[in-house]
Amino acid sequence: MKQLLVIAIALASTTAFASRARVTSLGNSAHIVDTQSIYSNPAKMFLMGDFVNLESGSTTQTTQNTNTEGLLVRSMGDAKAGLSLGHRSDNASVFGLRSIYNTVASGSATTAAAANQQNPIELSYGMKSGDMTWAGTLVYSNYNDKKNDVKESSAGLRLGALTGAWDFNVGIGLGNTAKTSAIDFKGTTGISAYAGYAMNSMYYFGEVVLAGAKMSVSNAEVAKVETTKVTVGAVESVKKDGNEFFYGASLVSFQAKNDGTASTTDDTKSTTLNLPVIVGLEAEATSWMTLRGSLTQSVLINNSKTEVGSATAVETAPGGNNTVAAIGAGLKFNKVTVDGSLSGLTGTGATQALNGNTLLSTVGLTYMF
Repeated sequence: MKQLLVIAIALASTTAFASRARVTSLGNSAHIVDTQSIYSNPAKMFLMGDFVNLESGSTTQTTQNTNTEGLLVRSMGDAKAGLSLGHRSDNASVFGLRSIYNTVASGSATTAAAANQQNPIELSYGMKSGDMTWAGTLVYSNYNDKKNDVKESSAGLRLGALTGAWDFNVGIGLGNTAKTSAIDFKGTTGISAYAGYAMNSMYYFGEVVLAGAKMSVSNAEVAKVETTKVTVGAVESVKKDGNEFFYGASLVSFQAKNDGTASTTDDTKSTTLNLPVIVGLEAEATSWMTLRGSLTQSVLINNSKTEVGSATAVETAPGGNNTVAAIGAGLKFNKVTVDGSLSGLTGTGATQALNGNTLLSTVGLTYMF
C-alpha cells in the first residue's frame, strides 16, 4: 500500500507549465500561466517553450474540461503555431449555452452527440512585434448523423495580446448550432472580453461574457436565453525558494433571462452575486516532485434570486455552503511532466478517502521540447 501511495502521488506537475490537472488543483486561479492558458489567450504560448500536451478523459462527457484532448505548440522563428485536437471550446459550451440543449434533450445517445462539439479542432498562430505579442485561434467542429438526423456545428475565434504588464483576450462565437429531428438549437450571441494587469506580486483582472441562444422543439420555440457575466478580481502571489503561496478574491455578477415563448411559460430571470475567495499553494517536495492545492469559497456575498413571471421562486442572501477543495501533485522526468489530481474531496458524494478510484482522477502528460 505504501508503494502504491508513493507511485500514485508521484504520477500527478512540477514545472510552471504543465497540464489541466495543475490548473484544476490550483482552483483555476486567474494569475496562473499554463499550457491550458492558450485556450483563453493564445498569445500566452509565447510565455513558454515548445511543447506537446496530452490530457486523459472521456469522449462522451458533457462537462467542460473532462474530455480527451491534445495540444501541440511549435516555434517558427519569431512566430509560433499551435494545433489542438479534442478540446471543447468555451466558444460553444459557455458562450453558446449548449447546456440549454442538454437540459431539454435529457441526454440520450443521439441528443448528447448534438449537445457536445464532435472532434473539435483549433488552429493557433501568433507573432512578436516590438514590445507586443499577439496571436489568434480558429475553432471548428462539425458532425452529421444522416440516419438519425442529428447534427452539430460550431465555429469561433479567439484573439490575444501581451504588452508589458498587460494581457488581453477576446472570444467570439461565429456559429453554434445543434439539432435533431425534433430539437433545433442555435446560439445567438457569444462574446467575451478579458484584461489582466500584473504589478509586483499582484495580478488584477476583469472579464465580461455575453451569451445567448434560442431553442425550438417540434417547431415551437421553448427557450430564448440571454446571459451576462461580469468578473473583477485580484490575486497576490508570494514566491520563495521555488514555492508559491497565493490568495485572492473576485466579485462575480451573473444574470440570465429566458423569455417565455410558449403560452404556458412565464419569463424567467435569475441573478447571482458572489465574492469567491481563493487560497492556494504549490511547493516543491523534491527536485522532481511538486505538491499543490487550493480552497475556494464565497465569503460574505453569496446571493441568488430567481423570478418566474412576477413571482419570486428562489431567493437566498447569502446562500448555502459552496466550499471547494482541490489537491494534486506532479512528477518530472527530465523534460516530461506527468500531472494528476485527486477527486472525492468535496460535494455531496465526497468520501475523503485515498484509493484507486480517487487518485489520478485527472491525468495529463506534457513534453517540453
